[in-house]
Amino acid sequence: MKGKLMVSFSGGKTSAYMLWWALNNLADQYEIIAVFANTGMEHEQTLIFVDRCARHFGIDVVWVESVVHDGWKGCTHKVVDFDTADRDGKPFESVIGKYGIPNKAYPHCNRELKLNPIRSYLESIGWQHCKRAVGIRADEADRIDVNAKKKRLVYPLISMAHTTKDDVELFWGRQPFTLNLEEIDGNCRMCWKKSDRKLWTLARRSPEVFEFTERMEREHGLSGHNVDGNRRVFFRGNRSTQDIFAESHQPFEPWTPYRELQNSLFSQGEIPDIDIEGGCGGACDPFGDMGAA
Repeated sequence: MKGKLMVSFSGGKTSAYMLWWALNNLADQYEIIAVFANTGMEHEQTLIFVDRCARHFGIDVVWVESVVHDGWKGCTHKVVDFDTADRDGKPFESVIGKYGIPNKAYPHCNRELKLNPIRSYLESIGWQHCKRAVGIRADEADRIDVNAKKKRLVYPLISMAHTTKDDVELFWGRQPFTLNLEEIDGNCRMCWKKSDRKLWTLARRSPEVFEFTERMEREHGLSGHNVDGNRRVFFRGNRSTQDIFAESHQPFEPWTPYRELQNSLFSQGEIPDIDIEGGCGGACDPFGDMGAA
């Protein structure tokens, strides 16, 4: 009897490659499904990429969005598709309305917008005990969850097919399509985990990216459970969207793919402070944070 494997598809190139690899190498061992959690703040190119991967790989990717409930009940899910997926941040705003603005001190966005909706979907089809494949590569193995076995997490690109970022880029360079996003854009357009250099560059280049965070801070600064009664803001160091805009006016060298490459090749582990990411990087895999429940 085949086992059950859920591929967590974040919408990035690594998890897409993992899905392709699993379909071509594990289909004789597992019944495979792929699930993508849409927050409403994903970049449109991410949604296009997910849809195209599904059609190109010949698999029905399940799209889920968060459904918020009153009281102590965590978020559940609803199933959407490319055409009906929210693009205005409604699921994200609903979560903020109940739990408050997410940030480094309150990192519930991944839990309520991705983890819980995916778990809710798996329970709805009787797959709550399936294995969950996570798109973490061999060159980022430090992100493996210490409780992976308990959580039934598996890492095919580490334990089954030693895969690096270069391998993933080489694969997509040979395909008829790819994810048309620079790393600075990530998947969640304004994620608080982006480095300061990326945030400042986006503030200069694409200020509209921050319209959502600015409005949330204005309308929901006191939403959720604020122990100290202070208005909550998005960005690390207790900084608001306006702080990010102000900082972006100071002299700095904007982010470029070349600078990213320089850091990876020559930093020797000493990355400049303004290039330090706050967690999961560009593609937020639901099960990619070691602290995720």
